[in-house]
Amino acid sequence: MCSCGEAEQDTAHILRDCRNHQVLREEIWPFPESLHNKLYGPVAALQRTTNYISRSGLEV
Repeated sequence: MCSCGEAEQDTAHILRDCRNHQVLREEIWPFPESLHNKLYGPVAALQRTTNYISRSGLEV
């Protein structure tokens, strides 16, 4: 279970929905971006994803 208490802590939840990381998510992705692009997109998209994970403090 995610520390937010709302869902299982899986990739989709962390990258799209977790309220604990909402502010950071909006900073990294100010415009909607698909989960597919966050995980498999071009280099710039992947760099944003790694930046997000790094700054979130999550351990992977």
